[in-house]
Amino acid sequence: MCDLDGTLIDTSRLYFEGVPPIVARHLGVRAAPRELLPLWGRLARHFFAHFADRVGAPESAVDAMYAEFEDYYNAAHNRLAKVYDGVAEGLARLRRAGLAVGVVTTRPSGRGGPVGAMDLARQLDFIVWGDMVARAKPAPDGLEHALAAHGDPERGGFYIGDTANDVTAARRCRHPVRAAAALWDAMDRDALLAAGPDAAFERFGDFADWVLGQQDAATIRNEA
Repeated sequence: MCDLDGTLIDTSRLYFEGVPPIVARHLGVRAAPRELLPLWGRLARHFFAHFADRVGAPESAVDAMYAEFEDYYNAAHNRLAKVYDGVAEGLARLRRAGLAVGVVTTRPSGRGGPVGAMDLARQLDFIVWGDMVARAKPAPDGLEHALAAHGDPERGGFYIGDTANDVTAARRCRHPVRAAAALWDAMDRDALLAAGPDAAFERFGDFADWVLGQQDAATIRNEA
């Protein structure tokens, strides 16, 4: 299982280019790119709530900003978002080995449509959107849903992501899930590593190698 944004797809430009002008229009304040970094990995709505709280704007302002962002995001996604190098090849290798490959993300289904138009979608067996479960990461709800619907909860699986919340979600899962850190575009590498992943990788292909090696080792143990 994989996180989506920041792990399989680089969607950072959608935030850096989309959030500041929306905040400026609605709140009249400047949102510098560096101010977005501490919010990375949280729900997109929290970005707008952060700036609304700063000026005492009502919840209705957050609703309006998020609605505008959602429209912008869906329209600009496949122009600005890019699949990271090695992802397509790595996913294909995992699937050829007979593994179910899917996404567990906090991104809600309302911003999921553009993914279906990407070549990446053909390499995925399932996607668990954020609004399909009660609690977002770092809660383990998405991972537990994915294992129940698409895997084997007793055997568990693997999960790779680019934030500490991804690692924590794997740790909190009721089923055995090994956590991997996606370092290739992590906004806070120190926090990600401090969360205690089982392994960390600079390239997606290396993650695929690790998973396949773990699977081979498990097969040998079971046959012994």
